[in-house]
Amino acid sequence: MRRSRFATFFIGLMVFAGVSLAKEPVRDPRFEAGVEAFNEGKLAEARVHFERARAGGLNTPSLLYNLGVVYFHLGQYKSAEAVFVELLGTPHAPLARYNLGLVKRELGQDLESRQWFEQAAGPDSPDKVQALAHRQLDGAAVKSPFDNVRGNGYLSAAGGYDDNIAGTPDDASSNQAGGFADLLAAGNVHIGTGAVGLHGVAYTRQYPSNPAFDNSYLSTGVSWLSGVGPGELTSTLSLASSWFGGDALEREVRVDAVYRPDQCVFSSMLSGIECSASGSISTIKGGNGYSAYDGEMLRLGASAEKGLGNWVLNGQYRFEVNDREDLTTQQEFFSVSPLRNLVSAEARYYLSGRFSLGGRADVRYSRYKDDHRLVSGANVVAERRTDNRLRGVLLAEYSLTRQWLLLAEWSTLNNRSTIERYDYSRREVMVGIEAVF
Repeated sequence: MRRSRFATFFIGLMVFAGVSLAKEPVRDPRFEAGVEAFNEGKLAEARVHFERARAGGLNTPSLLYNLGVVYFHLGQYKSAEAVFVELLGTPHAPLARYNLGLVKRELGQDLESRQWFEQAAGPDSPDKVQALAHRQLDGAAVKSPFDNVRGNGYLSAAGGYDDNIAGTPDDASSNQAGGFADLLAAGNVHIGTGAVGLHGVAYTRQYPSNPAFDNSYLSTGVSWLSGVGPGELTSTLSLASSWFGGDALEREVRVDAVYRPDQCVFSSMLSGIECSASGSISTIKGGNGYSAYDGEMLRLGASAEKGLGNWVLNGQYRFEVNDREDLTTQQEFFSVSPLRNLVSAEARYYLSGRFSLGGRADVRYSRYKDDHRLVSGANVVAERRTDNRLRGVLLAEYSLTRQWLLLAEWSTLNNRSTIERYDYSRREVMVGIEAVF
């Protein structure tokens, strides 16, 4: 079903692209490089060339069509929608309406999709656009519910070396080093109109020489998408379990909400920004021996992303509140209920459509709810724990095909605490391969 939709989409574009090019010849090397990359199936590279051409002042219908096609095929439906909307005030509006119908259908907005197809099928459209639109309308009328099942998945396998394996929680030092192997699989399925979806995530990290530090995570849930004001709200209910060293660590029930506005508050100052606001609340039950982690967690966050020529820039803020049972022994007390603020920034540069280099940095400040009580010699010392964690990451990615990607990553982490035992540094190197399908 997905392949036939793409075929119809490209047929619709190619029928009229020749007319547009004949009236508006384009002799921009960046545009021509984008067309060449597109014809070779290098969609990410084509996107970079077309975006550079547009940033350089080229804004013809031919460029917008091709850029919209690339966004659509890369699954960037909101960006594709924005491009095709720009064509509604041009002589190419009939085809733009048809393409918007396809975009809306991929977003699971079947009512809006049908409305665009009905407009494209109107008497003001050329005969070929009318025929394509009627074909979509007729097909929608006879589809079974299972024809609307859409999904995608992600798979990643990697290996590397960690010079200070993290204990539990991840801000505690083990002072042990070793190699590791990572495996991550994730997927989601949208059924019917696409408003409701199912998702799952499975992750494991194994340390062959230090199995006591092996950790795994499994999550499954259901989400629903709804229009709220000038944007979309995705709400998710999920169940998750995690294991450490083969023992059950936590079970979590979480409710998430992510809001993506059609237009960010920064758009009046800087166009092309995609942003979101998020929040979640969790109820957590610790496993046998980990009852100190029983409790609740609240998270609030915001993010923004901007493409700028060959650069993609991303920024994020997250606020976290933990209210856990904490750990009490006969003489000592350890708080595991931090209040946290995290700020992160990432920059990625595309040397070509296949190869990119990037860097990421984050700062996390943690202040724990109650004073720790620690035995020091013959005394019990009370001290409030606060941590400042700095992390830096360098990464490189190379696309083998449209689906497969090679990756390499190096990271360094430094945690400084008011309680000396929580001071530690950590470095990690990793190489792997990932696939999107």
